[in-house]
Amino acid sequence: MQSPSRQLPIKSAYNFRDLGGYIGAEGRPVKWRTLLRASDFNELADDDAAYLASIPVKTIIDFRAHEEFLHLPDKTISSVEHIYNLSIDAGNLVPSLKALVDDPTLLEDERFAFALDMMFDMYRKLATQYDEVFRQFFEILQRDDEQPVLFHCSAGKDRTGLASALILSALGVDRETIFTDYLMTNQTLQGKYDHFDYIGSISLLFKSVRRDFLETAFAEIEKKHGSLEQYLTNTLSVDLSLMRTKYLQ
Repeated sequence: MQSPSRQLPIKSAYNFRDLGGYIGAEGRPVKWRTLLRASDFNELADDDAAYLASIPVKTIIDFRAHEEFLHLPDKTISSVEHIYNLSIDAGNLVPSLKALVDDPTLLEDERFAFALDMMFDMYRKLATQYDEVFRQFFEILQRDDEQPVLFHCSAGKDRTGLASALILSALGVDRETIFTDYLMTNQTLQGKYDHFDYIGSISLLFKSVRRDFLETAFAEIEKKHGSLEQYLTNTLSVDLSLMRTKYLQ
């Protein structure tokens, strides 16, 4: 029997993926079509919305900052019963990056170096300043009436990328597989931000992720909490047994 595709057949939005099929604790795979990740979908076509309703997606968790989701509200999916905005302001670097682009005193290499520092700093903040957001995230995931869940931000790569890494860690998926899933964004986001090419090399930071971004977040968590498992269980109140019962086959 052929497994479902990891990349969802969504044509009008980007980075729609399924965390299903990865091997977790005790060799048990993650259930398909239960934990979905994505970018924003303000322009979702009717047929794509109908496909998501057929899964059927029941809960949407939006990590975008308030002004982001007001500016580009998600398209309605008829099956959705619950919508949560768990705002992570640190994930919106557009204003800061725009300021770098508009600064005529900077050379291209300097501009990229400053922007790269911003990215690393953002991942450090994601790992240390949003414990309450991620605690709420897992509290929703552990309820009985929320699945299947679709969680997203703007690009579906940084805030959503860390959230995915935390879920897969909780489910016992090995670290290399988690990096593989994280880096898949570099294929599934292609095209979304091509209109930023005019700003030069900084556009790469809108279009892609790097392994060392997620490594930075993991390192911050482990430095502060001792291990990722301690962070999940002690700080985020994750019941690992419950998560694995709910999301592993």
